[in-house]
Amino acid sequence: MFLVLAVVGALLWVLYDFGLLQLTNTDLNVWLGIFALSVVLGIGLSWSHVRRALAGQHDVDDVEE
Repeated sequence: MFLVLAVVGALLWVLYDFGLLQLTNTDLNVWLGIFALSVVLGIGLSWSHVRRALAGQHDVDDVEE
């Protein structure tokens, strides 16, 4: 989760450095914080499903009788 947060932070830093993002608007800052938090939590919650699909693993909890 820290890696995803670092990537989002770096993206915001690059946008600010290029002048595409102005941080003087507090409403925009709140929305950017909410967006960054939702991206981090969304990737964190779905990472096990993505990793399992990329690795080709199957669930072993399902027992066929």
